[in-house]
Amino acid sequence: MKKIIFLSLIMLLFFLSSCTDSDEIIIEPIIIPTCSDTFSMTLGDFIPLLSVEAPYSKTLGSLDNFANTCKPFDVNPIFMKESSIKTHQLIFSLDAIYPIDQIIWTSYIGELAEKIDSISIDVSLNGISYQRIVNNFQLSKEVEEISLGGTMASKIKITAKADEKYYGIQDVRLKLADGLIVLEDKAWSNTFLRYNGWTGADGIFTFNLTDGDESIGASKNTTGFIFSDTFVGEVYQNNKLRKSFTMINNSLGYYDWNKPFDEAFTFDYKISDNKAKSVFTPDHYIGKQARNLLDGDGLSITQSSEATLTNSTEGISWLTNQVPSEVVIDLKDFYNVGSIYLWNYNSNTSYGAKKIEISYSQDKITYNNPSIYTMNPAGGSAIEPYTLEISSLEQNARYIKIKVLESYDLEFVGLGKLMIFSTDDIYLFGQATASSHVDSLEPNENSARLWLQDGVVVNQNLYIFPILVKDESNIFKVHNVGLIKAPIVDERIDYSNSEYLDSPLQVKTQDGGTIFLGAGLMNHSNVDGYIYIYGYKDLRGRHLVVGRFLPRDIENFNAWEYFNGTDWTHDINQVHGLISKVSAELSVTYIESGLFAGKFMLVVMEDTTSGIISYSISDTPYGPFGSYNQIYKTSESTYLRAAFTYNAKLHPSLSEPGNFLISYNVNTTLVGALTDANIYYPRFIRIIEVKK
Repeated sequence: MKKIIFLSLIMLLFFLSSCTDSDEIIIEPIIIPTCSDTFSMTLGDFIPLLSVEAPYSKTLGSLDNFANTCKPFDVNPIFMKESSIKTHQLIFSLDAIYPIDQIIWTSYIGELAEKIDSISIDVSLNGISYQRIVNNFQLSKEVEEISLGGTMASKIKITAKADEKYYGIQDVRLKLADGLIVLEDKAWSNTFLRYNGWTGADGIFTFNLTDGDESIGASKNTTGFIFSDTFVGEVYQNNKLRKSFTMINNSLGYYDWNKPFDEAFTFDYKISDNKAKSVFTPDHYIGKQARNLLDGDGLSITQSSEATLTNSTEGISWLTNQVPSEVVIDLKDFYNVGSIYLWNYNSNTSYGAKKIEISYSQDKITYNNPSIYTMNPAGGSAIEPYTLEISSLEQNARYIKIKVLESYDLEFVGLGKLMIFSTDDIYLFGQATASSHVDSLEPNENSARLWLQDGVVVNQNLYIFPILVKDESNIFKVHNVGLIKAPIVDERIDYSNSEYLDSPLQVKTQDGGTIFLGAGLMNHSNVDGYIYIYGYKDLRGRHLVVGRFLPRDIENFNAWEYFNGTDWTHDINQVHGLISKVSAELSVTYIESGLFAGKFMLVVMEDTTSGIISYSISDTPYGPFGSYNQIYKTSESTYLRAAFTYNAKLHPSLSEPGNFLISYNVNTTLVGALTDANIYYPRFIRIIEVKK
């Protein structure tokens, strides 16, 4: 049933510059019917207009009526005259970002004004910056269907010439194309603007804690969140300024799907001595522990015997005050060990090992084939080559024990680095533990903290890939990628019983690049058996790379594979860039149905902090990925102090088929601006497939 709303228009009188002084345009009151059906987001619909503005021109006629898509085509033209700039501009504002198939332009019908003969068209995603997509389109027909080919826009600016004459426009409609509608999800964004306790964070990732199924639309009771740097304290509600706060380095959150939205969120972090504390700590990754022997920190190249070792005193090596002492390395499976390279302790050369014994075991009980080796002291150079090469071993083992028998010092002994290669020259990684180590920390290690990358649920454990960060001068530096195994108990992350493991997922390559994995994970094991782990290689840009593993091998990195552009290899150094301009956090998601059925969608913020959120589509989890499709431009930098946005990603656990939720983070380059609680919490947009 149509309602009839009577819009009484004031009778207006004015003179056309092209007519005599007695010429008048009289606009009669008109009746505009309202639509009985709401906009259904269906292909071919006319897109509703929030408003139409002519900011620089004098206008006659109701712009509100002109914006009403319920009105007939042949009523309520608008007229423009006397622009304050060189052109007339009409700006059409939409309530979301839409894919636009056509602009249906109806030229003025009548003799009271001139018809516009050509227009140019600019589009904007954020209403601030515009891009011209049509230049000087000639309006030769009464009704023109101007194809935009699915161009995405939240605002459209139409420009025409301006002079002393009046120009009329009868009607303009925007036709919905196939594709994605993008809108701000203010409910989701606003729920993270909080005033007590957890009051903001970055680094958001989400997980299905019910059964780990991350397919879109999977049933669940609880979605878990992990965050990196987090504010805890109080915020004034009237001005959104922080009243008091503590920053911790990571925290957790939960969304209960069985509760109303405004009651569904809870947050979690440690409380000790009435102070907020980080959920996950860096203790395992700092100091002079045996785990340092196998990571790449301090090496010029990470997995090559050509690497040189720095002489830094930072905690990059193993040191103990007990002789004899031993280190045991667990390779997680049986491998044919072909060669071992050792760098002696290089920060203080007198602490180097003098005599060692190496033996091998398959059960960690009985060790076989012990051999004793003498090591020279390291030279103390900042580019120190390996000290000892042991080759042609051909030892089948899971465990390797290195027993230090003598030191060059009376009190301390240590080793710098250790590399193990198989008989076919493949780098082997393991978990290293020692009978003892020195507890002291170097000064810069006091700034160490864990920022949480993505993770995956396997066998009721949440595996997270954190990065270890330390301050250096006025910047921070990422030192390695770890692995945290946290049990899931009653759909909660039991962080107090977490196990901290090591990984070889930060790699300095021979070409000068650095690889980081863990920026995004996709559990595709129900389809092809594999979990895919995404990251990037920094080398003249940031390039997407991918590895994969079977769920049972998540802790055995020697079983992992990496895509080299053609095939899968166990050598991470051969990873091939799949697409450039990716961000340090991202997502790749399998889309089961709808517009991209059977495809894989990469979501990033281009170049990490550009403010441009884009997606790319691939037929496989490992590419090739097509060109970016820009879907959103963030605007926080225009109204928040020194703000920037970064690290967009899609959340399968919060999405439904054809309706996907994407987050991005907001930060600032001014530390003082963080007193504004508007700056430091995640924002959300939603992308919705156009209905057929």
